Amino acid sequence: MTALAVEAPAAPPAWDGRLVVRAAGRPILHIGAEGITAPTGPMFTIPLECAPDAEQAPGVRPWDGLVTEASICPACLRSLRGEPEPEAPRLVPAGVAEALPEPAQDRGRRHLRAVPNPPVYAEAPLPTEHGGRPITWSRWTTAPVITHHDPSCEWCGDPGPGDMAGGRQGNPMSRTDPLRRYIAYRCTACQEMTAYEQVGTDLQTIAHHKSRAPKDCNR
Repeated sequence: MTALAVEAPAAPPAWDGRLVVRAAGRPILHIGAEGITAPTGPMFTIPLECAPDAEQAPGVRPWDGLVTEASICPACLRSLRGEPEPEAPRLVPAGVAEALPEPAQDRGRRHLRAVPNPPVYAEAPLPTEHGGRPITWSRWTTAPVITHHDPSCEWCGDPGPGDMAGGRQGNPMSRTDPLRRYIAYRCTACQEMTAYEQVGTDLQTIAHHKSRAPKDCNR
């Protein structure tokens, strides 16, 4: 008689059956609170697992694409699983001297080696045109930090915040060349960059500069 191996069905993800929304202007996904109905457009009053108070929740919009654990807000996952928040770093008051630990004794003869400086990557290029017409960009500035949003780079893990730039094309008074607005975000460490066109309340990707840095190199 031959024994047959029976595979147990895979357990559904913790967010199965819950509303999943996307943070406005960012690729990170959030899990809506239980019983929340999907909004028809961008909303600022959707209670989330990481922000149950609707007044404190970030702006989100519906999401019906692929959902993976890596793409979901870590705070939402911790709240859904009942896991505690990570401990906040201990703050040392200014002007208070703190004794440093004694260095461990070197029991053998070890050769010292120089630690190379971290690599510097070429600045991500912004698209100069879209749809056959030129785009005028502003200078890169530090992106604002949004409450309940992790500003770290999704590619290299740099804690951020990164840089952002605004662009425009056309003339608001022209019928043949109407005004179009653009926005771009980049990581200042690995230069991962994505440029979007603002279409109403939505963002449509028009260019992406892939980083040459190793995956998760700054985590």
